Amino acid sequence: MSVRAQWTVAEPDARAVDALVRELGVAEISARCLVNRDHRSPADARAFMAPRLGQLDPPDGMADLERAVDRVVDGLERGERFGIFGDYDVDGVSSVALIVSFLRNLGARFDALVADRFAGGFGLGIGAVQRFEQSGCQLIVALDSGPGDPAASRAARELGLEIIVVDHHRVEEPCADLLAYVNPQRADCRFRDKSLAAVGLAFYFVAAIRSRLVELGRLEREAFDPRKLLDLVALGTVADVVPLRENNRILVHHGLDRLSRTERPGLRALFRGARLRASRIRTDHIAFQLAPRLNAAGRMGTAMDALELLNCEDDREADRLTARLEQLTQERRSVEERVTELASRQVEEQGLADRPVLVVWGDGWHRGVLGIVAARLTEQYGKPAYAVGFDGEVGVGSARAQGQLNLHESLATAAGHLLRYGGHRDAAGFTVERGAIEGFGDALAEYADGATDPSGMRGVVCDARLAPADVKESLLTELDRLAPFGNANPEPVFEVDDLRVLDSRVVGTGHLKLELMVPGGSISAFGPRMGRDGGRVPPVIRVAAALTHDEWKGDGSPELRLQAPPVEV
Repeated sequence: MSVRAQWTVAEPDARAVDALVRELGVAEISARCLVNRDHRSPADARAFMAPRLGQLDPPDGMADLERAVDRVVDGLERGERFGIFGDYDVDGVSSVALIVSFLRNLGARFDALVADRFAGGFGLGIGAVQRFEQSGCQLIVALDSGPGDPAASRAARELGLEIIVVDHHRVEEPCADLLAYVNPQRADCRFRDKSLAAVGLAFYFVAAIRSRLVELGRLEREAFDPRKLLDLVALGTVADVVPLRENNRILVHHGLDRLSRTERPGLRALFRGARLRASRIRTDHIAFQLAPRLNAAGRMGTAMDALELLNCEDDREADRLTARLEQLTQERRSVEERVTELASRQVEEQGLADRPVLVVWGDGWHRGVLGIVAARLTEQYGKPAYAVGFDGEVGVGSARAQGQLNLHESLATAAGHLLRYGGHRDAAGFTVERGAIEGFGDALAEYADGATDPSGMRGVVCDARLAPADVKESLLTELDRLAPFGNANPEPVFEVDDLRVLDSRVVGTGHLKLELMVPGGSISAFGPRMGRDGGRVPPVIRVAAALTHDEWKGDGSPELRLQAPPVEV
């Protein structure tokens, strides 16, 4: 076996590294990681390593926030009933759960709904507006649901309901009938940070409402502490893969602490269901164990199950809902594997791998797994992928990329072939008619020919080279100071040479599990979806890997998580 290494090793400015070691007293390896992430000055690096809630940007200049706060405060004083609505993903569900937690604490009246992927789809629709009106709501707060549907907004106005939208998606044109539209992506919004997840904006919204109530003397300052909501903020922020820098980093840092000691019965039950044994919750626990289970509800059934779990106050009910999510998660994995296989076969049989983008489609492909399928294709072929599932003459699609191009922009360019679209740079959704799919693919390919940036791909870049003797628990403890890890603050990755393989096998659904010799013992290594060769690896290897905690052993011992297939030395 002779495989070429699929990674590079960064070479940070040595003077900047030395300055951080000298001024901060950190290990050289941490200093290299900080400089590689553009934290070059001691002051910046110090703030990065010790994020404080007091460093959060104030909400000054956030368009329509004051109007939205005034309306909610007025509704609370009059004892109105609120309708709280959100998207079916973890960001949307946790946003609704956050608002519900706050209103419940105030003793306010409310109804909560989340979008249904299979009945109405993304966004606040007429059906949800009618349900809120029938239950006696006067004000709707729509979270993570786009800029509003004109027909739904008109229906709300005709029924005497007002709508506040709190959202973070790219703005095309918000509805004219909204009472308030809180979104930093608005061209006229002067709030500096455009990267908050919807749940982060919901936290800002609640904090502003609470401050106004305290100012007016209608709430004691000690009566409600917004920091209690940070567990939900961490959950939704990490799940939505927004950049973990500045405000998001601060919120997630403190949110993980709250999540690790959460009192919510639903979250505690979710930890048990995921067999999560760590004493401290990390971002990878959210990304790979908690968020997929919560998302399974909206992918395979109804996201109301996830919302009910997050807001559940009874341990027995929480266990029942967790078992339901576990069942849906298993169903999702099975369907995902089948559709991914069909999509990969289509790429190979039709020679699509040579095109600048991948557009695959099939009849009856489950729309709940299309985003995952697109992500798998992007990982496998290194190109943006658009996966479409048709039901009759209309197909629903999801797109994923790894930085090669802007997916939202690509869909805007091809909008003439679409019924609907929306999303972000690296994740987007759309609706297309069967007769337009060929033209859609051609339009995307034409756009990609001029817009694809191979340098934008997030290839594997190692922070440093290590010897096997360097791979030990003390290094892992040092690296934990750089957490939380995620988008814009990737987990440190190292090239480790001359590792002797003691054991290799395939586990789970095609994952590679290794036991490697290091001075004084051995260390486990895990390669996600790297078991295609049946676990056969050379006797001595070089790897690019993150050093993380081995959750299966349950003792927090170090483990190498491979970022690319190992190569022979």
